[in-house]
Amino acid sequence: MGSTLITPKALVQDSNGAVRQLVSNDPSAIGFISLGLVDASVKALRLDGVLATMDNVASGSYGLFRPFLFVAESAPSGSALLFIDYVLSAAGQQLLEHEGLIPRMEEPR
Repeated sequence: MGSTLITPKALVQDSNGAVRQLVSNDPSAIGFISLGLVDASVKALRLDGVLATMDNVASGSYGLFRPFLFVAESAPSGSALLFIDYVLSAAGQQLLEHEGLIPRMEEPR
């Protein structure tokens, strides 16, 4: 958000589930969670008339998203590399999609 300050009244949570729970209990609340966790208790907002769908996020039409990042102090090796390779494999990507997450995508246009 650059130099824009967030109000001290904002509630910051450390999990998607906690944000969803808070938002579902307050009709005036708004939050940011993974698309795969949107359920009947909350609704995803349209942005510029575009629905929040997996296809729209993947195509770049729905511009509010956050990528999942693996961060390491040095080049991954051993078990860490095996895990990352699995997540990026066809089987890993299929599992992510099954869990309601968006599989690996190219950078939006």
